[in-house]
Amino acid sequence: MVRESTWIIPLFPLDTVLFPYTALPLHIFEPRYREMVMYCLENDSPFGVVLVREGSQAGDPDAELHEVGTLARIGRLRRLPDGRFFLLALGEERFQIVRLIRGEAPFLKAQVRLWRDAEPLSQEEERKLAEEVATEFRTFLRKVLDISGLRVEDIELPHDPTALSFAIAGALQLDVHARQYLLELQNTTERLRIVQQVMRGLMASLAVEIVPFDPNRWREYIHRN
Repeated sequence: MVRESTWIIPLFPLDTVLFPYTALPLHIFEPRYREMVMYCLENDSPFGVVLVREGSQAGDPDAELHEVGTLARIGRLRRLPDGRFFLLALGEERFQIVRLIRGEAPFLKAQVRLWRDAEPLSQEEERKLAEEVATEFRTFLRKVLDISGLRVEDIELPHDPTALSFAIAGALQLDVHARQYLLELQNTTERLRIVQQVMRGLMASLAVEIVPFDPNRWREYIHRN
């Protein structure tokens, strides 16, 4: 990882949130962001995925941005004959914008510094919570897949509590404001508790019994002509 306390990266403003330890497929078609991809490839540089604030347009270099985003490395990359790219952005660490740099390149840049979680009050308690959340997530995911007629044997999850919290947050269908809140949160234990509450709410919804249609039950409401 970068040793300097601050450094400069290209920014890619989007209307979504990329969590660390997760991946985001991207279609790069605007010329300025094609240049950004080439810059990253030539300089072995990450770029910053950052959420635009409400009312701004994704991809607009003049958009108002949230201060905290995620460093992204280019994973799989496919370049089309017309110059567009399909790529997989791999989320690494989080950053905080120190200073926006406009006009230096066709794409937006920023001076950034790392944004990390604080040390837990008790590593043992955090570890136990992480194990509990991981077990509940496996149960939740198997239930969801079972409803879809799919089955999995093993579900590999990160052992590190911070990585686990982001991996699960990325798998849940949260709105963009909730995702940004979890991204900015600098407390792994609290993030684990939040995703646990969300999972339990979803599990309760899945547990609601769906009564199959029984024509005899509704016979009195059916009129035959």
